[in-house]
Amino acid sequence: MTKRHVFLIALLAALALAGCHKADGEKPADAAAETAQEQAGQTEDGLLRLAVNADIVTMDVHKTTNDYIVPMNVFDTLFSIKKKGDGSTEIVNRLAETYEISEDGLTYHFTLRDGVVFSDGTPLTAQDVKFTFERMLTLPDSAQTDYAIAIDGAQELLDQKADSLRGITVEDDRNFTITLAEPFAGFIASLATPPTSIFSEKLVTDAGDAFGVEPEKTIGTGPYIIREWVRGSRLVFEYNPKYWGDEPSVKRVEVVVMEPQVMSMAFQKGDLDVLDCFLLDAAIVNSTYKTDTYKDRLVSTERLGLNFLMLNEKIEPLNNVQVRKAIQQAIDREAILKSIYDGDGKLEDGIFPTGCLGYSSNNQGWLPYNPAAAKKLLADAGFADGFDLELCLDSTATDSVKNTIQVIAQNLNDVGIRASIRSLDHASYLDLRNSGDMTAYWALWLLDFNDPDNIIYTFFGSRDNTKVRSNNYADDAVIERVAEAKTIVDETKRFKEYEALEKKIVEEDAAIVPMFSLKHLYVIGDRVKHFTPHWAGWNDVYFEDTVL
Repeated sequence: MTKRHVFLIALLAALALAGCHKADGEKPADAAAETAQEQAGQTEDGLLRLAVNADIVTMDVHKTTNDYIVPMNVFDTLFSIKKKGDGSTEIVNRLAETYEISEDGLTYHFTLRDGVVFSDGTPLTAQDVKFTFERMLTLPDSAQTDYAIAIDGAQELLDQKADSLRGITVEDDRNFTITLAEPFAGFIASLATPPTSIFSEKLVTDAGDAFGVEPEKTIGTGPYIIREWVRGSRLVFEYNPKYWGDEPSVKRVEVVVMEPQVMSMAFQKGDLDVLDCFLLDAAIVNSTYKTDTYKDRLVSTERLGLNFLMLNEKIEPLNNVQVRKAIQQAIDREAILKSIYDGDGKLEDGIFPTGCLGYSSNNQGWLPYNPAAAKKLLADAGFADGFDLELCLDSTATDSVKNTIQVIAQNLNDVGIRASIRSLDHASYLDLRNSGDMTAYWALWLLDFNDPDNIIYTFFGSRDNTKVRSNNYADDAVIERVAEAKTIVDETKRFKEYEALEKKIVEEDAAIVPMFSLKHLYVIGDRVKHFTPHWAGWNDVYFEDTVL
């Protein structure tokens, strides 16, 4: 499902992380040195060098909605999502070899792939699946309870009224059944997301508090092992020789934390193999990489997600719908898209972005840029003289996001809203947002799985969800409808209900200011033969999809 921040790293240190190699013509001092250099050369053949603008906080996916690079590559899910040639997506089996669904859509029977082991050799069993979902619901600081809540008995376990999850029945080491409390059409797709990575009950229990913290105690069934985690500096992955799937071309991955300008320089020097243009200022991308020099090395994918401004209805005067509608019409979205993002995207007027299942063209085209109308709405609401509004900003946000917030603040000031920007360090930003007290902020949601439930339920599916996202949406009847929509078995009826909910929440209630969806550009180096971005355009990628 958003996703990255900024740490400053000196260029010299960053380039040193790419490895030290023998200079041309230099001879080894002895045979041992020569052997070491030959081994380094072999590693270099399978080495993929990447850069990110922020370190992760945890390797435990149950404790984060942001740090997915480890679970995506070290752990496995029952299914995965792949993008097809026509741009649509399909669900592919991974740890689940087969599955069957009952006619009423409540019961799912699964058979695990035979012979799968964790990277230390511990066998994968159906009990590990049950343990994973029970942990998701019982871990005190779990951030992923939504991915298990549809299972029968999940609410009782979450409320500490039960000791186990009755909706999962383990039949033997490879077979298990999951029974849902109510039908959920997107359930299989949800099992293809990093939050549903399958853990080993034995290994997690034995690791205790070290799980997700110490690499040697954070063990999965995926294609890679986390070899090293230097806080604030780098992550090192190595191929897992016990991996059940095809052996990947990439055998070692070094992910270095860099400030964006540094990573651009490092890529041009040949010290990075893939450059994530989304982390750079769009002006730099346009002037440097959208040129003849790199045109054949650009890889582009549509980001299946929405950029928007979140408004907190708990805080006056944002509790006034006329004020929220004024803010919607005061922001020049098209100018921001063109000037800051070089037009690499599409205006969106709803909560479901282009490409999302259930996307409705009927909810597009209604939101104009009209500062005069915004001023009138403010006057009619009793705020002709404006009011003070705090826009919160994660200090580790990209330059493009920072520039966007500045333009939004200016747009709001132009209609009389005295907007100020409050910058917070990442931890403080998340704490304030999760408390439900953040006034307004820039948000990005990239789909975890291609279903409208993934975005609308995340923000408006429960009172707790509205609080942790600091929107505090006030209509309990609509919140109940959002929760019930996932249970509609008939897809046509379900999508019709989502269309009505989208119109109600975004257009009628102005709960958010929808902005745009964006393209995601990468530049690949000469060592890379093939690079596949994440199907939804995340910054995190699956290493095994890259060919060197």
